[in-house]
Amino acid sequence: MARYDVQKISSRLHALIEEGEAVAALERQSPGSSLIYIQGKDKVRAQAWLSNVLNILDATFGPSSPQYRHLRELMPDGPRHIEHSHEVYQIVGLLAGALSDLEGGFLRDQEQLIAAELFDSVLDQANELNRQGYKDPSAVLMRVVLEDSLRRLARKHGLDDANKAASINADLKKESIYAQPLWRQIQTWLDIGNAAAHGRFDEYSQDDVSNSISGVEQFVIAFFS
Repeated sequence: MARYDVQKISSRLHALIEEGEAVAALERQSPGSSLIYIQGKDKVRAQAWLSNVLNILDATFGPSSPQYRHLRELMPDGPRHIEHSHEVYQIVGLLAGALSDLEGGFLRDQEQLIAAELFDSVLDQANELNRQGYKDPSAVLMRVVLEDSLRRLARKHGLDDANKAASINADLKKESIYAQPLWRQIQTWLDIGNAAAHGRFDEYSQDDVSNSISGVEQFVIAFFS
């Protein structure tokens, strides 16, 4: 899952909400008719705005998100067929809701859940490799998940995620994100993964890898579910 710049996305959503209100005000009565709608060059502006709305919701929340699916429901025939102020205001309302989700931490929570699903998949592969006797690549996969988990947890709590995994582990313990017993276990798991990554295959056993995978699985459940 990508790391999001919440402030930048928030500013973009604010700007699109303002632009949407301006677009809604472009509705005019057609000459010689009682019909009122967005027309002429104004419709080009409306379509550009709608395209930007599609892009930001897709990029930020994803095409399977409730926000993006709701937007598609509001535009069943595509952006070109949105031409009334009430249709525009519905989308402005959707943007306001998306902004509230973002600023309320929903996106960060969603990122954590998606990360947990990804971790589960990789750990399943590690378990299967270890079961088949390939303890070394299994240990490397375990370490990849553990290191990524530590970095995500550091970011979540405003800590520097650019340090080495062992340093991040120490920082998380220092900030009381978890206690010393878990810190010590994590360091053991990291040591096994490091040994595998550097070809020191005799420093750990297949059982060590199995226990490490189980431990990392519980760690992911505790902090990412």
